[in-house]
Amino acid sequence: MSYSIRVHVVNATSAKIKNIERTVWYYANGGSWIEDDEIFTLTMHGSGTSGTLRFKDIGTGEVFLVAVGVHNYVRWCDIITDLTDKDTSMEIHPTYYQPNHERGAMLWKQLPVIGKTSASGKKITLNYNIADGANMSVYIMIN
Repeated sequence: MSYSIRVHVVNATSAKIKNIERTVWYYANGGSWIEDDEIFTLTMHGSGTSGTLRFKDIGTGEVFLVAVGVHNYVRWCDIITDLTDKDTSMEIHPTYYQPNHERGAMLWKQLPVIGKTSASGKKITLNYNIADGANMSVYIMIN
């Protein structure tokens, strides 16, 4: 069964925040990202894979990453704040699938909502508004 997750990014700040990197994990025959008018759609060819989006505040240089995916037929998500330019999605994404790595727990938590606050006070919330089925949707709120 294929899955899709539409990711809507809502920036409620005056900061210019841009997507600077996207990755897709290769399990379950992988998948792809498509961007259309600031909406990112991750298509996955089965349960057991995921995608990440890395964002940067162009003014401050602040970097954060969001991860979304499907594990054991249920959605999951995570947010990582306070990254640097050298902390790429290509480096971080595999850590979710490494045995005994703390990030792997996020696949099993299968949270529908998660929020993190960066060191600078930026609040990032990820909320699945359609959290079940083959065609899911999530909002990333930046405050």
